[in-house]
Amino acid sequence: MRNWLKSVGMVVALGGMSVAAVAQGSSNAVLLQGPSTAVYESDVLNDAKRMPEEMRSSFLAKPESVAQMVEALYVRRAIAETARSSGLANQPEIAAAIKIATDKVLSDAYLQKFNAEHKPDTKLAEAQAKAAYAAKKETFKAPEQVHIAHILVMNQDDDAAAKAKAEKLLAEAQAGADFAQLAKDNSSDASSAVKGGDLGMVSHGRMVPEFEAAAFALDKPNQLSPVIKSQFGYHIIKLFEKKPARTMSFDEVRPDLEKQYVQQSLQTARQAEVEKVLKAATWDKANMEAFSARFANKK
Repeated sequence: MRNWLKSVGMVVALGGMSVAAVAQGSSNAVLLQGPSTAVYESDVLNDAKRMPEEMRSSFLAKPESVAQMVEALYVRRAIAETARSSGLANQPEIAAAIKIATDKVLSDAYLQKFNAEHKPDTKLAEAQAKAAYAAKKETFKAPEQVHIAHILVMNQDDDAAAKAKAEKLLAEAQAGADFAQLAKDNSSDASSAVKGGDLGMVSHGRMVPEFEAAAFALDKPNQLSPVIKSQFGYHIIKLFEKKPARTMSFDEVRPDLEKQYVQQSLQTARQAEVEKVLKAATWDKANMEAFSARFANKK
């Protein structure tokens, strides 16, 4: 491991905290120093914002991952310094690209600040959500659902053998064997086998017809289906819970309704800001047409 990995220690030690919290308390230490430029903690934290938020802390907690990012940032920065010293930044097309990149960073930062300042009050969002729910309560339907687990025995080569194995597993489950353990040890559905065969809550239309019919025919907790054949093989299904179709409560739909209201409010505010900016500008139609005309004969 490169000895400069030790410089990453401060970031790694704080890996369990949120990136924002680390940024606020950071001393902005140098992580990699070169002859004329360096990479700082703040560089890593800002570059990490490209990742989904839930992944950042776990990424920053790995010295090897941080080292790769720091190295990439340093190489890019060092090459950029070389480009500046060679006069590339003064070339018109490069200067224009730098301006566009700078404009994007600044405008994105401004929009974040704008959103924070124009985000509706929590109480207002709740009131609007309640009003939306009351106006169309009948549209907030939850379909009939079953919480089930299953064991799948695939009939790859010998259909009779697969069916016989499924019947044997069903008999063991009916005799009191632990269904989850049977699924872990025997199910061909690897993704659910590790969870004891658990498929979670399932609604109509998400399963093949034979499986769906058998699943929704169950009506008592812990009830087992007979062995069911589908295109995938032979299944044994266990019911945990059955929920009838119903109208969802306000508390169930409240987060989505509040989120929709906040997004709509921010979109309206941003659109007004865009229109205000454009209103102060003047199009030069002659120049626009002349610009496009230069490319008309190059199609």
